[in-house]
Amino acid sequence: MPTTGSHARPTRRAAPDPRATEEEKSARCGRGGNRHMKDSPASSGSTAARAKGLEGALVERIFDVAPNILCVLDVRDRRIVACNRAFVRALGFGDKETPERAWETLVSRVHPEDLDASAVHAEQLGASQDGEPLELALRARCAGGAERVLALRCVVVTRGEDGAAHQVLVSAEDVTEQRRREVELQKSEALFQAFLEHMPAMMFAKDADSRYVLANAQFERFMGIAPHGCAGLRDLDMLPEDVVAQVRAADDEVRNTGVATSFEESVPHPTEGMKQFHSVKFPVRGPGIPDGTVGGAAIDITAIKRAEAERQEAQLAVIEAQQATIRELATPLLPIADGVIVMPLIGTLDPERASRIIEALLAAVGAHQAAIAIIDITGVRSVDAHVAGVLLQAARAVRLLGARVVLTGIQPAIARTLVDLGVELQGLVTEATLRGGIDHALRTRERRGRSLPG
Repeated sequence: MPTTGSHARPTRRAAPDPRATEEEKSARCGRGGNRHMKDSPASSGSTAARAKGLEGALVERIFDVAPNILCVLDVRDRRIVACNRAFVRALGFGDKETPERAWETLVSRVHPEDLDASAVHAEQLGASQDGEPLELALRARCAGGAERVLALRCVVVTRGEDGAAHQVLVSAEDVTEQRRREVELQKSEALFQAFLEHMPAMMFAKDADSRYVLANAQFERFMGIAPHGCAGLRDLDMLPEDVVAQVRAADDEVRNTGVATSFEESVPHPTEGMKQFHSVKFPVRGPGIPDGTVGGAAIDITAIKRAEAERQEAQLAVIEAQQATIRELATPLLPIADGVIVMPLIGTLDPERASRIIEALLAAVGAHQAAIAIIDITGVRSVDAHVAGVLLQAARAVRLLGARVVLTGIQPAIARTLVDLGVELQGLVTEATLRGGIDHALRTRERRGRSLPG
């Protein structure tokens, strides 16, 4: 409150009547008091005087029962001229403090830092125009000893001959909870801003016209926009038209369905080329938020996608190597003597494998300069016309290279099948077992020496 010190002695008053009611005590909180309006017999004065008296009593009554803290301060003589019930209740004044020690009590309740500024406030009041309020806030120790924050509006009521403020009407409101909520809101806003600024993902919000109303630092840096420069911009101000069409379609889907959606998208960077993002868009609703507002968050997954592609390439290379190994194992070739190779076959012969067998057999004959190639079909499950055709093709291909094929491992059931199919194994030497085929090949080699056909 615009006090100017605490050392002046308050004006002496008669001791309060202990029989007085609380309303009468509060009414005597200064010179003149706030006397309550009451019915009394008409005096010998005029009707106008009576009416004026009733109006004055009504004003005093309104002053006294007003919910706001009201008081009239004599800032020159340092005393409380009048105060209402709310003043007494808020500051916890007692009988011994009202009115003789009221000023000193009031001054003692004001926070020292705010009290030090009272001289400045007095000067501001002196320089103010009549009826011009001075608004300020101060901390005061109120009833119960709790410190509260009071918002004051001070208006000069009377002035001295020098124009300085004499009597001041003060209206005060306890805004402690409001200030506390404001502080909490400021902390919350500060936390939210820090959250946005340090979030590694891009975050933004757009209104129904697709104008940006919120964008964090990550978004601004990606788009090459100055800090806090995205407000009011549209996607077309930052992105190519074809990308804008995709972005707008995703925004409209969220607006029309009212459901959040997530997807992957490609967005061009101003200097680093195309980037891959995992994006989430969602409707933003709440008090004061216009309909059609869409929020979004986008995480740069370019490095992740690149790593996935590299892993996939590595996996494909491994798979290819495995398949090559499997092909080698599926068509094994064993050189058992100079000019003699063996190819044992196991399992089922399909067209693809048959082609690989012929290819591998011809390559081995050439690589080992083989004169005799033994094909052992002991492990072949069954022989049909297709398998027989593969064997004959292999034999003819080997003969073109100047070598001969020895077929071994023909079981009685397979022999009967070949006969039933009418397959003629012309050009093939057959032996019942692999051992017999090897003996045949070695005897043939001994007869011919080391000479090779062709």
